[in-house]
Amino acid sequence: MTKKCLYLVSSSSSSEYVADCLEALALPRGMIQHFRYRLRYIDEGLRRKLPKETDQLLHDLRDLPVVVVYLCQVQTVGKWKPVKTTGRSGPYLPIRCGRLIHAFVDGEIAHFFFELNDYVRPAYRGVSSRDLLNEEIKFRKAPGQDQHESFAHVARDLKLAAPRSRDTLAFQKFIDDVYQANEWRTRSLGSAPLDVTYDIVFVRVIGLFQQEGDRLTPLMPVKRVLQGSVFAVYEITTGETYHIKIATHLAARTPRELPGQGRARLALRYDPNLIRPVGPTSLRLSSFYDLEYWSIMPQSLIDLPSVLTIVCEHEGIVDRENFVRKELLFPEMSFPISIVSSKRPRRVR
Repeated sequence: MTKKCLYLVSSSSSSEYVADCLEALALPRGMIQHFRYRLRYIDEGLRRKLPKETDQLLHDLRDLPVVVVYLCQVQTVGKWKPVKTTGRSGPYLPIRCGRLIHAFVDGEIAHFFFELNDYVRPAYRGVSSRDLLNEEIKFRKAPGQDQHESFAHVARDLKLAAPRSRDTLAFQKFIDDVYQANEWRTRSLGSAPLDVTYDIVFVRVIGLFQQEGDRLTPLMPVKRVLQGSVFAVYEITTGETYHIKIATHLAARTPRELPGQGRARLALRYDPNLIRPVGPTSLRLSSFYDLEYWSIMPQSLIDLPSVLTIVCEHEGIVDRENFVRKELLFPEMSFPISIVSSKRPRRVR
């Protein structure tokens, strides 16, 4: 039997959808991402299998491989349509791999919770992953419906995942070789034309590490379920030192092309009553690539939940003439944490 895969598509039709793809690229392994779709935009066969919020997934959906896909679109005459690209490559671009944790229908909305893991390999046997995806997968709600694209789509598993050992290289090659700035924009060609171009901050949060002497031990987030919602939490212990490993790899080719022209800054936000920084917890985007460890120490004497958030501090939108504007785009990311006073956090084995 041919193994199946769930392809979850986000698109260029809004900055929020573009940011979803950037977040998929940025989040560390084991984190949970949540995509939502109106039922009319998903595969009809998949829609019939989705349970209610508190029910279990059917066996053939449980742990289904997931690929996050970016779709380049343009709005004309009030309708969003995939952009026809030149050459072999089509408008669908694979971003990141994962596995389905839970999915359900709530009224007219379908919810998908999936755990992120591998990055997408650049190519297989001389064929790029993008070409393979566009040639093999037809994103249609039902066979023969050429005019109705599916944004949550079950089809053949193309085995697009790169080995874990190549996470860094796959992330960098995506930005250097696959990313095309003219495809990552929101364009409307209707009666009120609009063209939003994005100054994108590509970041990869490699993980959270506990310091043990002169060694850093990686932590895996713990999955938790609240009703039908699934999220991942890092368990950390008071008095221990932890390091957030974060890398940037930007598409800029000259200093003036750096996001915010080199003035933007990534920063870690936290509750100062519960967390004490151990050194710098911000990074200025003044280089084409960088690697930093942000160090923190929990200081709560009782068990408490909290959150770490990575934000980008920058100037606002730069407006241009003729309905054209440029925005700096960064996926603000929050990481739930659970501070414990005695229990040892769970580690990667």
